Amino acid sequence: MPDAMLGLTPRTLSYIMESPREGARLEAKTDPVVFEGQLRDTGLRQSMQVLDVGCGTGAVTRSLAKIAAPGRVVGVDISTSRLTQARELAAAHEVEVEFIEGDACRLPLSSASFDYAWSRFLFEYLPEPERALAELARVTRLGGTVVVADLDGQLEQFYPLEASVRADLREGLRVLGEMGFDPQVGRKLYHWCWSAGLRDINVSVAPYQMYAGGLPERDLMNWRKKLSIAADYLIEHTGHRERWERLRHALLAQLRSPDLFYYCSLVTVWGKVTTT
Repeated sequence: MPDAMLGLTPRTLSYIMESPREGARLEAKTDPVVFEGQLRDTGLRQSMQVLDVGCGTGAVTRSLAKIAAPGRVVGVDISTSRLTQARELAAAHEVEVEFIEGDACRLPLSSASFDYAWSRFLFEYLPEPERALAELARVTRLGGTVVVADLDGQLEQFYPLEASVRADLREGLRVLGEMGFDPQVGRKLYHWCWSAGLRDINVSVAPYQMYAGGLPERDLMNWRKKLSIAADYLIEHTGHRERWERLRHALLAQLRSPDLFYYCSLVTVWGKVTTT
């Protein structure tokens, strides 16, 4: 299921990020070449002071550091275990990054400290995304750039789907929604950025996942892992093991059906800080 969700406390960022399986999955699915192009397109340049909020294992943070060198790059995440992985991976890749444990809604950073603030695949899990965006703007200098990228339509746009599977998926998404997960967050980013005072706002919308004729073999392991992690979460919070295990197996089966179509979009919004 979604990319960053497994925790035991309602309305937190913990979700899958606390699963020991999640770090390796996120590393495997992040293509640094793709994201280096996106980072440059949204204004990242050499020698900038850069922030990555919700950095996870630092897969994109390392790309930020590569482009922004010799500028300072800081990654922030609420998960201690993810940050341990991030530090180890940065050292292994000989990349200079500072990693800090912290909450996106209460960043432990000084105001107007960065030229470029980035957050990807985080807002969909936040109970207070607009507060997090205000924090990104706060720590970015006047004229600096804030970039937020997230999905729209995630887990909602399967066709066809058996009625029983559709009903269980709808209920699963409802439970996730109570914990803060929003599958329609992408379409809301522009409004939030405008309301946060960003101007000169740009928007990019691109296909993120699209399967026509079933799930390709290259993506099968990723879906197996994330559906397993999500099922564990739903079992923990509802106590209904049979229902969520059934949904996990049914979704995997239908994802491989030759008549299946599924898509979701990646929405990226970036703008300039105009007030302090």
